[in-house]
Amino acid sequence: MKHTLNVLKVLAEETRLRIFMALANQELCVCQIVSMLGLAASTTSKHLALMYQAGIIDQRKDGRWAYYRIGSDWIVKNKLHKWLIEELTGSDKVREDQIKLAESLKHCAKGACAPVNGNIEQNEDCC
Repeated sequence: MKHTLNVLKVLAEETRLRIFMALANQELCVCQIVSMLGLAASTTSKHLALMYQAGIIDQRKDGRWAYYRIGSDWIVKNKLHKWLIEELTGSDKVREDQIKLAESLKHCAKGACAPVNGNIEQNEDCC
């Protein structure tokens, strides 16, 4: 029960729900999440760390870059994943975030970041 309570506590915060929705269908680097949220990198990293510790997201490091996605184990074991996506898809804030994220991804596609095997590899000018 402690684990369930911890997951619910972590997700009971708007910024973390926004991150969850941004990661629902894709892997993103920290700078893309920072750009979407408009928060300091340190604040965003704290939110990501809480989500990672709760087992909601997975992290992958590539050099100095960190990439996040919804944890595959969490998706399989947790019915909450589908419900959250259904509940939040129509949210104005989630739509705004999708627009900001699309702009950030366009910026990366123009050379600041280069797609590699379906993932985005960044250079110093990314986002």
